[in-house]
Amino acid sequence: MTPFMLATLGGLISFGSTSFGSALAMLRLPGKRFESWRLPIDFALGLMISAVAFSLVGPAAVEAFGDWQRFAPIALGFYAGVLMIAVLHRLMHRFEAAKGQQGQLLLALVLMVHNFPEGLASGAALVGLDVVQARTVLSSIALQNIPEGLLMVACLRALGVSPLWSLAGGIGSGVIELFGGMGAGVLLHGSAALLPFLLATAGGAMLTSVVMEIRENAARHKRIWNSRFAMGLITIPVLNGVIGLLQS
Repeated sequence: MTPFMLATLGGLISFGSTSFGSALAMLRLPGKRFESWRLPIDFALGLMISAVAFSLVGPAAVEAFGDWQRFAPIALGFYAGVLMIAVLHRLMHRFEAAKGQQGQLLLALVLMVHNFPEGLASGAALVGLDVVQARTVLSSIALQNIPEGLLMVACLRALGVSPLWSLAGGIGSGVIELFGGMGAGVLLHGSAALLPFLLATAGGAMLTSVVMEIRENAARHKRIWNSRFAMGLITIPVLNGVIGLLQS
């Protein structure tokens, strides 16, 4: 398969997991308060930090540390991801204040925006990483996408959107991940040297999204430091170990 086809396949996997989460929300939404649907996102937040530390950025940064030529693309990519989410988050806050909307709108927009770097990571991983690393990245992103798709539908329902349009919105947020995967294929088709930069960009964007969500929870006096968050944190090391054993 060509790099573009592999990257598109990675984007499709991310899209499918988000759509699956959106469909689950439709099965269980009746009678549920919005706040009860925030619980699965605690696991996803822990999982995102774990993916950044143990898959997307951490291993490459440790290996390249001390070699400026190899470390620079990782640092630049990470900073680009942080800057992208931080700027968009600020713009969303201004939009929310201007429209007088509730916090659900901001959360829905953040979920949509950070889906692009997640798709980027899925596509880049499938093109440029070895089998074990690629499976770990794809598995971690797919796992976190399920509660994110579910929460996306819950956000839209809380804003008064009809069930079918909420489902369409959840699936549409997954399409953004497909575009991210395709974007990775286009970029990596020209040069495989862009792989560390792309993975670091996705890692910076994901970590910034987590920090923003933790800050929003703190402003609402809500804790995420719980067993679900801890389970998310240990998921990637466990996945690495399991996949490594299966490959040996």
